[in-house]
Amino acid sequence: MTKSSGLGDNLYVGGYNLSGDVGELSKISGSVALLEVTAIDKLAFERIGGLRDGQIAYKSFFNPSSNQEHAALSTLPTADQHMMYCRGTTLGSPAACMVEKQINYDPTRDNKGMLTFGIQADANSYGLEWGNLLTAGLRTDTAATNGTGVDSAGGLATPSVPASGAPVKNTSSIPVTVVITGGTMTAVVINGVTVGSGAGTYTLPAGQSITLTYTVAPTWTWTAVTAFGAQAYLQVTAFTGTDVTVKIQDSADNSSFADVTGLTFTATTAAHTTQRIATANTATIRRYLRAVTTTSGGFSSATFAVVLVRNSIAGQVF
Repeated sequence: MTKSSGLGDNLYVGGYNLSGDVGELSKISGSVALLEVTAIDKLAFERIGGLRDGQIAYKSFFNPSSNQEHAALSTLPTADQHMMYCRGTTLGSPAACMVEKQINYDPTRDNKGMLTFGIQADANSYGLEWGNLLTAGLRTDTAATNGTGVDSAGGLATPSVPASGAPVKNTSSIPVTVVITGGTMTAVVINGVTVGSGAGTYTLPAGQSITLTYTVAPTWTWTAVTAFGAQAYLQVTAFTGTDVTVKIQDSADNSSFADVTGLTFTATTAAHTTQRIATANTATIRRYLRAVTTTSGGFSSATFAVVLVRNSIAGQVF
C-alpha cells in the first residue's frame, strides 16, 4: 500500500472553504452504537448495530478578514451544518461528510501570540459517511457542464478464466457481478464458501476471491455495480446568477450516462449552501459516476464540491 501525507487536503463547512485557515484535524471518527440483545439461551454476548454517530475536531487560525473562517464558525449556529473533509482534491479522492452540530468555538492564545480556535462538530441524524469526490475539490462551472466520469472500480477489467481451482480476487473497491456461461463445472466458491456448481450469476464482494472447479473451462464477464443505493453531499461556496442545479449521473461504460433517481439536488440560487440527498437503499448504482450542472434561468459562475457515498451492503438505514 502506498503511504501518503495529509498535505493538500481541504475542509468545507456550511458552504465555506476553510482549507486556508485550518491547521489541524485532531479527530475524524465514525461509529455505530452496539445494542446488547443477549437472550437467556445464548452462551456469549449477542449484539446488533444501533444509531450511527460521528465527530470531527479541528483547529483554525483566527482570521476575521477572510470572510470564511470567522463568518462560518463564530455564530455558533444551532441549526444543522454540513462538513466535507477531502483527503486530497483529485477526482475520486476519499472524503468524509457529516451533517453536524457545531459544539464550540474556543480561542487559545499561546505565549508566542498565536491565536487559534478549537472546534468540535458532532454528527446529527446520519453519522459520519465516507465517500468519493465527483469534483476535483472545488469545481467552478461558468455554464451548464457535464463533469468527468469517475470509475468506482478503479480500472477493473474482466480477468481471464483461471485454471481450475485457482482463485481470482476482486481488486476493486465495490462488488462485481460475475456472469458465468458454458463449460463443465462442479463448484463455484467465493471466499471459501461454495455458492454454486455451474453457470449462473454471482456477486463477488470487494476484496474477496472466486474459485471455479471445472473439467471444461467456462467463459465469464465481470460487471462492477451495486444495488444498495447511495447518498450524496453538496457544498456551494460561491455563486453568481439565477439558478444552478447539480445532479449525479451514472454509466456502465463511461460513455452513455443517465440521471440517477433521487440524486438531483434542489436548485441553488445563492452561495454558502449545502445539501444531503439519498436514493432508496435498493437502487442500482452503476460503475461510472459524474456530477452535472444544469440551469433554467442561467448563471455565470458556480463553485461547488460533490461527494457520492455508495452503499456496499443491503438494508442501509439511518
